Amino acid sequence: MLLPPFAGNAVARGCHLLARGNEIVSCYQGTVGAAKRSWAEQNRDLLVSYIRAYVEATQWCFHASNRPACLALLAAHNGLEGNAAAETLGTLLDSEYGMYPAAAVNLPGVQSVLELRAEMGFLNPPVPPVEKYIDLSYCDAAIERR
Repeated sequence: MLLPPFAGNAVARGCHLLARGNEIVSCYQGTVGAAKRSWAEQNRDLLVSYIRAYVEATQWCFHASNRPACLALLAAHNGLEGNAAAETLGTLLDSEYGMYPAAAVNLPGVQSVLELRAEMGFLNPPVPPVEKYIDLSYCDAAIERR
């Protein structure tokens, strides 16, 4: 599964788009940030500050007035040329397929990831509950402090 700009690059080189990820797995948590619990516990304030900044940056991207700046940042930091930045931003902001406006964690989507990993042999059944891997207290603290 490829996301823009990589999907566009592949199509431009003659590959075919068979389906978007959400057409195969309807509920899926894509890009995530992760940390070991021990590190998170030792660096709680830093992690909460990072999450708060991530949420604010994500929300900033959704404001139409920031589109030119978003495009410039995508192009500059990812080496994108031509329409690649616009295609990438369009996908990131897509209400059905892109980022979550408040940078929320999609718990059913994480469950789908766990189930897929078990199906592929990377996780032994039975599939553990999502809570084994996620501690939302850091997200909750970041949102409360806003």
